[in-house]
Amino acid sequence: MSTPQQNLELVERLFAAFATGRRDAISEFIADDFVLVVPPSMSAEPDTYTGPEGVRRYMDAFEGVLDDVRFHADELHPEQGCVLALVRVTGRGATSGLPVTMRSASIIRVRDGEITGIESHPDLAAAREALSGR
Repeated sequence: MSTPQQNLELVERLFAAFATGRRDAISEFIADDFVLVVPPSMSAEPDTYTGPEGVRRYMDAFEGVLDDVRFHADELHPEQGCVLALVRVTGRGATSGLPVTMRSASIIRVRDGEITGIESHPDLAAAREALSGR
């Protein structure tokens, strides 16, 4: 079992890889049974993405919509065996070229040095509520 500090460091490395814009850079951090949940409150097209192929499918969803997509962790909070992240996604509109910024909060689950899940929420309060099971 990893410590909160180890989980935090792993998530910091994950976001450093995300910030490079290289999709393949994140695969080394995720477990084979990884699950990414984008709920209806966060998208007009909610979905669940599983495993390494799911991560590729999630990233592919930005093609034709946003260029130069980058994920940034503005804050990280280790809580209840997870890491809560305030996330900022930046890019440029694929057709307009205008800068785009989206913000959310994610519950990032860690097991044995790998990311096993990411669940997005509109804000930190909603993520904490979901984490506490309310």
